[in-house]
Amino acid sequence: MKKTLVILFILFGFTIYSQEFNPKTINLSQNPEITDFSFLKEELKDIQVVMLGENTHFDGNVFEMKTKIVQYLHQEMGFNTIAFESGIYDVWKAQKNIEKGQNVKESLSNSLFSIWAKRNEFQSFIEFYNQNKKNLNLFGFDYQITGKNGTVNLSKDFFNYSKRINYKLKLKQEDFELLLESITNSGMFDEEDISYEQFKTELTSFKTKISQQKDSEEKFYWNQIVKSLLELGYDAISKEEISSTFNTTSYDNIRDKQMADNLLAYLKQNPEAKIICWGANVHFVNNKSSITEPILKEFVPMGSYIKGELKSKVYSLAAVTAEDSIYLQNKWHKTPIKKHSFEYFLKEKNASPHVFISSNQIGMQILAWNRLFSPITFVESKLNELHDGYLYFRSVTPSTIIDSDEENKVSKTKDILTANLSEPNDDELKKRELNEVVIYGKRTAYQIMKSVIESLEKNYPDNPFNSSMKTNIQAKIATITYLDFDFFAEQYDLGYVNHINRSTKNIKELRWNKKGDFLSDNLREYHGLMYNCPIKYAPFLKKGKFQKFIFQIEETKMYNNEEVFVINYSSPRNHSTFTRRVFLSDYSGYLYVNKKDFAIVKIFENWSVTEFPEHFREGFNLKNSLSKYTSKEYKNESILTDFTKIGEYYFITQSTSVLCGNVYNNTSDKDEFEIIVNSNWNDFNIQNPIQIKNKEEEHSFEKVKYNAGFWNDFKF
Repeated sequence: MKKTLVILFILFGFTIYSQEFNPKTINLSQNPEITDFSFLKEELKDIQVVMLGENTHFDGNVFEMKTKIVQYLHQEMGFNTIAFESGIYDVWKAQKNIEKGQNVKESLSNSLFSIWAKRNEFQSFIEFYNQNKKNLNLFGFDYQITGKNGTVNLSKDFFNYSKRINYKLKLKQEDFELLLESITNSGMFDEEDISYEQFKTELTSFKTKISQQKDSEEKFYWNQIVKSLLELGYDAISKEEISSTFNTTSYDNIRDKQMADNLLAYLKQNPEAKIICWGANVHFVNNKSSITEPILKEFVPMGSYIKGELKSKVYSLAAVTAEDSIYLQNKWHKTPIKKHSFEYFLKEKNASPHVFISSNQIGMQILAWNRLFSPITFVESKLNELHDGYLYFRSVTPSTIIDSDEENKVSKTKDILTANLSEPNDDELKKRELNEVVIYGKRTAYQIMKSVIESLEKNYPDNPFNSSMKTNIQAKIATITYLDFDFFAEQYDLGYVNHINRSTKNIKELRWNKKGDFLSDNLREYHGLMYNCPIKYAPFLKKGKFQKFIFQIEETKMYNNEEVFVINYSSPRNHSTFTRRVFLSDYSGYLYVNKKDFAIVKIFENWSVTEFPEHFREGFNLKNSLSKYTSKEYKNESILTDFTKIGEYYFITQSTSVLCGNVYNNTSDKDEFEIIVNSNWNDFNIQNPIQIKNKEEEHSFEKVKYNAGFWNDFKF
């Protein structure tokens, strides 16, 4: 799901809506029964494809309402296929796994965008599908890789299928896998291993070979998957994103066209299917020829292709709200309603919790201001041309994330970054070994790192545990320390290996050393610096990827009475697939590797920023004496992590994070800033750990009390 940057700003100069607007409506209760949607039977008569939209992907009660509509359409009108705005491969894999008996919740969690699959409010759909899975098919119409199915299995299945049809792919599987990861995670086509021309030529030839096979479900899917990958690759290499207040722009045209192609191809393959599409309003727009807004009018939505092909057999139903604020990044942002707009009418004229409005009436054949393409920017357009119907929500509630420990109970499969990945290529390792200058005991740095990765599960905990944490955080601007405090917390971690879920913690005690008039709202603002386990996240510890890094043994030395290899490393690539940072940076550091068991006992990571995105600079919301600073940029980040063997496993016992850069005022004058976080851990309990759920965490400064007694109890 690509993201177009949304810039929130206050609109001025509202124009007056001059025509009378009073369409017929159908009122619904706060919690309607399935039978309350009986009006849809006439509204959707002879419809083969219903596109159920949503204004944002974060409105939990909209998910629940859409599930009820899906239930009605299936039970009362015979719709038999649910098509999601998620990856075509991912959802196909989910369908096959469900047919083999895999848990439905696990299958959908591994295939759909997490904005649905990992939200509590979507679970009613999962329960409904689980009860009706024998009579309902799944389909994904997106060209992207959207879940664990794609990140773990797509490359492997792709190459296995090529062998089955006797086609020799002239690409290395591990390189292809890394390229897809780069496109998915970084949004860029990394040509270091596979050039775009190689990618295009080879996949085009592969598609020709697929077209020569006998008709089958497998042929259909692989043909559409390869077409989707070709468009995904072209999209990644062809242009920059467009900054706009609109949810979609011409940047999304390639994606929307391919989504339409995938859906229409599925319908051609399954002509008797009656399909319910689940996705965003903006993708399901029928016709936007009435829009004159320069940026927006260049966007061609998926729905316009579907409408052009299916005509009266397709129906687009949009969710709309007149809420005057939107919930983003854990905060509500004001989104004022334009007077005399469509949303203004809905808010002023309708007291009902939910209202249905059909576009098939004279009252809707009118130009009206609306914000159906943006959380705040209104555009004038013909409502009856955009969508065939509208479902109004008087209020929306943010979706909530499923507790990570509950997710963990569903699936025991390996983590997407460590499981089922190809072994390092022998030729690649030999090339790397030739570059080694120093050889210790006939082992090269790459051989050592291979042993380190193979020993991760033996050396580090893979089960939940508790620990006690003591942290000091300091924030400086120029030479002035504006913030300095210590806190003590209880921490719960699922384990270092095969788990990417963050740890959870409860802050128990707090002591201010320097408070001043500046105070962050809570500790979440420092969460990423407080704990960043490199065993979970470091790219050079991933099979199939570590051989792309540069390693060199510097020396052997004694450390904590053990002999260790000291290995320097660096990444030749500066994007997030190889750095795990959204900004471009030179990533390097060093490791201490125990010679006896190949455990990493110390890691130093450093990110020297080479390009900090412009849209990350803004939105610096500081207070009081610091309110003059309105933007920021990162220059360097470093993390030093120490591990100590306690019992059977190595645990993190100390970490120091330093983030530095510049802050700017409105006149572009700058000062240097630095945030330093020092943490220590002890009291590791792996026998009977006490779970701390996400919703139980406490990070508010106001709710944490100071008590001097605990400091003396913390032992190292």
